[in-house]
This record gives sequence, structure tokens and C-alpha cells, in this order.
Amino acid sequence: MRWIFLSITLIACGETSGFWKSTVTPTGSAEQNYQYGLRELKDSNYQLAEQYFRYVKSNFGYSRWAIPSDLGLCDVDFGREKYIEAIEGYRQFIKLHPKNERVIDGYVEFRIAESYYKQIPSDWFMSPPAYEKDQGPVLDAERELGTFVEAHRDSAYYTRAKDLLSETIRRLTDHELFVARYYLDHDRPLAAIGRLEGIVQEYPFAKREPETLLLLGKTYLKMKKNEEAKRTFEKLQADHPDDFRAVKARLYLDYIAKQAHKS
Repeated sequence: MRWIFLSITLIACGETSGFWKSTVTPTGSAEQNYQYGLRELKDSNYQLAEQYFRYVKSNFGYSRWAIPSDLGLCDVDFGREKYIEAIEGYRQFIKLHPKNERVIDGYVEFRIAESYYKQIPSDWFMSPPAYEKDQGPVLDAERELGTFVEAHRDSAYYTRAKDLLSETIRRLTDHELFVARYYLDHDRPLAAIGRLEGIVQEYPFAKREPETLLLLGKTYLKMKKNEEAKRTFEKLQADHPDDFRAVKARLYLDYIAKQAHKS
């Protein structure tokens, strides 16, 4: 029982590295304490890092280390997964220090966008898939990441932001495909077409276009809109010739041609 209690205590603590030492007694210069805070932050000892950063802000408010300590506190919130607080802190930092190097190089805005991304629901085997859940956080992340990618093409964080944006868009297309299939299962093909056309128009780089085009063409065909189906299958063949669905598109095009010949 004693070992069980100890295990529970360690888990509850959260920051296991700082379990045996939960407070610090800062001494020395502003730079020294800032560096101590930075070290604890890198080691995920957020409680200790916060104390060092707050000490610098309180006791060396006019030193050059006060501003990076302010940013350090935002990073502490991010590390603790307090993403709403982190976003608020980062936005305030930009407002107060618009010419700070970490604002100019895109770090602070990237952290804001990443904080939105971190709030996207994840898949868990005991809950519905993420694409069935509310997509509000996904749309927020898409907006912030898209804004960052457009504004910071030369930033060191551009590639990472672009990767997160691609993943976010994939999640949105998963949701749109889920909704489209729901409409098809409930005999609402027009509503399904609206969703599928939206994917093609709004998310051309989501890597789901072949699947979407095939489903869209089949839906048009089911509604006897053969011309629309023909254009859709032709686009699938032309844009994705190496995808296995292009073979299926060819078969559907042959079917449409035979139907046209009969009429």
C-alpha cells in the first residue's frame, strides 16, 4: 500500500523532476536567475521555472532580462498545457513588445498558432473519432496557422507551421467526408454534393482529392447527372493518373459513354 500511495503522489505531482524541490530561493543577478528559469523550463520543471521568471520580473523589472522572463512565463503556461492562458499571454507580449526579436522572428505568433492546434480533440479508442466531434478548435487552428504561414515565409518556424496546417486541413477534410457520407446514407445526395464540392474547392492540397472526386462522381451518376459525373471522373483521371481510383474512374467513364451511345 505504501508503494501505491507513493506512485499516486508522484503522478499527482505532474512535474516529477520538481517533486523533491518545489520552491527555490533565488540569488544572484537578473541574468543568472533568468538562465536558471530557462534551464528549468527546458527540463519541464515548470513550477521552478515560473518562480525564477517571476523573481526577475519583480526584482529586476528594468533590466534587459525582464522582457524575456515575461515570455518565459508564457512558455511555462504552454508547457503546462494551459493553452488559453498561453495564447492570452503571447498576445499581450506582442502588444507590449512588438519589436522584440522573438516577435519579429515569428516565434511568439507560432506559439499562438500551435496553442490552437494543441486544443484539437485527439482520437481515443473509447471516444468517437475526432472527425465526428465539434470542429470549432480545428477551424481556429486552421485560421491561426494559415495566417502564420502567409505572414512568416522566412521564419525558422515556417516548415513546422506548414506541417501542422496540413494536418489540420486533413482533419477538416475527414470531417467533411464523414458528413457527406452521412448525407448519402440518409438519402440526401444534394447536401452530400455540396460538402464534396467544398472539399475539392477549399482543400485542394489535403491529399484526399482522389477519394473525394470518386465519391462525387458516383453521386452525380446516381442522380443521373451524367455530364457532371463525366467531368468529375475526367478530372480524377487527369489530376491523379497514378491513383488506383483513376482505374475506377475509367470504368465509370466507359459506362457513361455506353449509356450515351444507347440514347
